[in-house]
Amino acid sequence: MQGNQISIQQVYGILRKLAKTNKWQTLYAQSKEGCVNLFINIAAYTDLQVAFLQYCSFYNSLHTDIYMDEVSDIVLENEIYEDAYQTYKNKVKKNKHKMTTPQEQDRRKAKKKKETTVSNTHVVFSQNPIK
Repeated sequence: MQGNQISIQQVYGILRKLAKTNKWQTLYAQSKEGCVNLFINIAAYTDLQVAFLQYCSFYNSLHTDIYMDEVSDIVLENEIYEDAYQTYKNKVKKNKHKMTTPQEQDRRKAKKKKETTVSNTHVVFSQNPIK
């Protein structure tokens, strides 16, 4: 590289480090609730903005898992640990989804729909119509 130019890998490395900081994690959490805009533009994000948001989401999920004691904070010591944990988490999620049969998935959807309907009617009536 000549002069002050940096590689795209370095740019993504900087985005990742910024997204991991408490400041940007706080701003990201507030932006999800609509309290803060992270960027001047509110639509038509650039590739770098999308990458930054993906890193913010990645670290938000990682910090949540640490808080829930699903993983140790040691994972934050190294990007390889962070990536390995995310890969593991994605595989577990994928395998869990594969383990359910289509019939089981349909049964769960029907049960959820029924529960939603019952809970909504319960709000309308002063007494529970189902006994």
